[in-house]
Amino acid sequence: MQLPANPIFPGWYADPELHFFEGRYYIYPTFSALYEDQTFFEVFASDDLQTWTNEGRILDFQDVPWSTNRAAWAPSITYKNGQYYFYFSAGDGAGIGVAVSDSPTGPFVDALGKPLIEEYHHGAQPIDAHAFIDDDCRAYLYYGGWSHAVVVELGDDMISLKGEVKEITPEHYVEGPFMLKRQGTYYFMWSEGSWGDTSYSVAYAKSDNPLGPFIRHGKVLQSDPAVGNSAGHHSVLQIPNTDDWVIAYHRRPIDETARDHRVVCLERMYFDENGDILPAVLT
Repeated sequence: MQLPANPIFPGWYADPELHFFEGRYYIYPTFSALYEDQTFFEVFASDDLQTWTNEGRILDFQDVPWSTNRAAWAPSITYKNGQYYFYFSAGDGAGIGVAVSDSPTGPFVDALGKPLIEEYHHGAQPIDAHAFIDDDCRAYLYYGGWSHAVVVELGDDMISLKGEVKEITPEHYVEGPFMLKRQGTYYFMWSEGSWGDTSYSVAYAKSDNPLGPFIRHGKVLQSDPAVGNSAGHHSVLQIPNTDDWVIAYHRRPIDETARDHRVVCLERMYFDENGDILPAVLT
């Protein structure tokens, strides 16, 4: 499997969530700009992971009346019940919303007319949602800023919550949770450090349960002063019908100092014979 040169597409973007839907690859990022300019979400698509095309805006905050029309952050998307469900942060803590579409390229329509989550459960700022559907079809939403990670089960309709919100914060957690499952093991991943400097990085834990407990195991991704800084807020994709894995993330080019000058990159991600994740190499 060959990956393109980094960054994989032009423009300032961050927080990429990588997926494979209907025979194509998709990346759902944050538009990296001043909070007041972050009022929409876009999607990029590729047939081969090599060439990426901006498919345009899929959700605009002018169509989300409860948002504060700023800080459109860190989307997550999943497919169930014949529809695509798009979870997004709005307004720097105004809440996590959910929108629905029949297509991975939208347009997405706000499903509730209000946040799905707006409370600060266990001190977790309601941002950085990640939707995960287990093999038994139960769906979970992981989220949380302000150094608190939480998880809650989603209802069968994917636009409601089922049960209590549980805190699962591992050591050094800051934001950007992500869950994957491989060979029966759950890998909970997150970003730690400060997103504005070289301390930003990705770490992980392993468990036999999607609800943990999660004990920090080690780092997967971090800055390389020869390649890029502030490497973090990632997602991971298993290439269909293989045991090949790709990690998508953002980083700041080494010649850039502006806060929002971040780009989207891809790297291979490998597991060792014990099922531990090896540190990814920035290219």
